[in-house]
Amino acid sequence: MLFYVKGELREQESLPNEKWLGMVASTWQAIKQLENNGKVLAGGAMIGKRAGCVIVDVDSNEELFDLLTRLPVAGYMDWEIVPLIPADKALEMAKWALQQLSLAAAR
Repeated sequence: MLFYVKGELREQESLPNEKWLGMVASTWQAIKQLENNGKVLAGGAMIGKRAGCVIVDVDSNEELFDLLTRLPVAGYMDWEIVPLIPADKALEMAKWALQQLSLAAAR
């Protein structure tokens, strides 16, 4: 299952810079490990924001929950999570819909 995950520091959070940067470094280190394990397919930090995003490939919602809650910054972030359809499946569905339109027009 593919998910787009965006995490952004909550506005009301005010953390000392040293603590925040330490958690950020630890989080990106964990994300790099997840990338090496094939769970994170792509991602990065957002320029000019205290935010980042990743595309994850997990087996279940529970695995995604577990992955996110283990990140050092987890308790300080607002999360946006969007389920994704793989491109090959989206293409297949689009071709099917186009075929259905052609069939309907021929009637």
